Amino acid sequence: MSLLALSLTLFLGQTPAQAPTLEELERTARELEVKQLRAQIELLQAESEAQQSQQQQDQERLQSLEQQDTTESARAQALEQLRQQRLERLRSGYQWMVTADQLLEEGDFSVGPALTSARQDISEALASAAETGRGDTVRLIESALNRLTRLEENVEQRDIYRARLELQTAGFELHQAWRLSLQRSGATLVNQ
Repeated sequence: MSLLALSLTLFLGQTPAQAPTLEELERTARELEVKQLRAQIELLQAESEAQQSQQQQDQERLQSLEQQDTTESARAQALEQLRQQRLERLRSGYQWMVTADQLLEEGDFSVGPALTSARQDISEALASAAETGRGDTVRLIESALNRLTRLEENVEQRDIYRARLELQTAGFELHQAWRLSLQRSGATLVNQ
């Protein structure tokens, strides 16, 4: 360095550049290494927190799916129980209608108790079908119930032919509703 440059450097308050010592270089290297290690630790902590957060989300999703599965299973069991009850009510109502038909065939017009029992069983089947959203089944059962009302009118008029015809048609509709109720899966709640 020239004398002029040295005096100008001293005048401005600067010291001439000196080469760093070995200790300074080692200290700078250690500081840099510590900074890099801290950065790596921060990165690992961030990754760990992200993993924990993802695991928590996965656990919550799994619990939600398990709860949904439990709810769907309970609903399926309830629907199956309603279906079984509906089948039994339809069978019982049909048997009461057979009894009424046998009485009419013999010329006996005292079918009131048999029709009352049939109507009660069929009404319970209707409630079950309506609760599960079984459209065609509901329509058939409602039609059969309406036919029982017309049947009673025919019995009051002592018209055995029309009474038995209504009874036969109502029996056919109940049989169709029973067949639809036998189906479990593959049928939607709307079309049954």
